[in-house]
Amino acid sequence: MINMKKIGIGILGILLVATTFFSGCIQTESGTLVLQITDKPGDLNISSALVTLSSIEVHKASTGNNTSAMWMMVVEEAQTYDLIQLRNVKELLGSTNLSTGKYTQIRLHIDDAQITINNTDYDLEIPSETIKLVSGFWINESQTTTLTLDFDVNESVHRTGSDKYILQPTIKIIKD
Repeated sequence: MINMKKIGIGILGILLVATTFFSGCIQTESGTLVLQITDKPGDLNISSALVTLSSIEVHKASTGNNTSAMWMMVVEEAQTYDLIQLRNVKELLGSTNLSTGKYTQIRLHIDDAQITINNTDYDLEIPSETIKLVSGFWINESQTTTLTLDFDVNESVHRTGSDKYILQPTIKIIKD
């Protein structure tokens, strides 16, 4: 004769094991992105190069038949950096948890830029307030991906005429 109490306990045990197993499968996979900034040393007589970034976003690629490509915010507050002070030094731009997968672009929004050359301050004209860095990177589960944006001031600042300067950023992405 079958003991219904033992069957009930057995089924309860199986359900408990299955729930524990499948609850681990339901969790959203994520990893961490850390963005840093630095400046490559150069030979221009620029003593200060202030750049104000208002926000930074990254673009997640769609996967397979999924059309879920999207922009995701990494930094939402304005921050000003003196790129000359960042020569051979890294400073944190921001860090955030992102869903795992392939990312294809970084988008920097620049609000303002100024330089000091021979003790004279100049506003930098910025042709586009948005800089798109097309370079793929991966966010892997439970791992940290660190990217350093190496901003080359000497290649980025151009004199356009009588004491007018333009900022055309030259930025290399380095995966640490």
